[in-house]
Amino acid sequence: MAYDKKTVIAAYQKTGNLKGVCSETGAPPYIAFIWLKKAGLLTSKDKCNYGTRGQQLGAEAEKEFQRLVPQAMNANSQLQDNCPSFDFDIFGTTVDVKYSSIRNSTAQWGFKTAHAKALKPDFYVAFFATDASGDLKDGYRVFVFPDEVFGGKTNISLSPHNSKSEWLDFEIEPEKLREFFEEEIHA
Repeated sequence: MAYDKKTVIAAYQKTGNLKGVCSETGAPPYIAFIWLKKAGLLTSKDKCNYGTRGQQLGAEAEKEFQRLVPQAMNANSQLQDNCPSFDFDIFGTTVDVKYSSIRNSTAQWGFKTAHAKALKPDFYVAFFATDASGDLKDGYRVFVFPDEVFGGKTNISLSPHNSKSEWLDFEIEPEKLREFFEEEIHA
């Protein structure tokens, strides 16, 4: 069966999943994955199943956020696959979920902001893995950053060992996330 990039993209827009695309078009997953990734169309589920380790961990952070804040609307599945500006909407407040493990080279967590995007999220919720495995199930810390506090910064880094870092002030207990978005934001 012959396949091309246009056919693969069209099939993904119809089926919404990588396995369905491969079944329908005959394209091998490794080719379809790359074409869909470059087109910005992969869903969190596809990233969990087929993505790089970093994409899988980022998708796990999104799952954990959804577990902690169940009323959040998943923008990637309910608005647009791979929504470019934010991952969740909670009563009109937008959230971009970030993941980081401690980087060996700097001993810091870090992530990139949406500084170049036309629509920036209201908040970033960062899940920072605390265990060397990088898996959230082995431990993590959560931070809630309003977009405005970054002042145009494109990369945010923080060390878990620097008690004087102003970024550490934005830590929240995981079980308080729901309350924060339900009660504090919309009070």
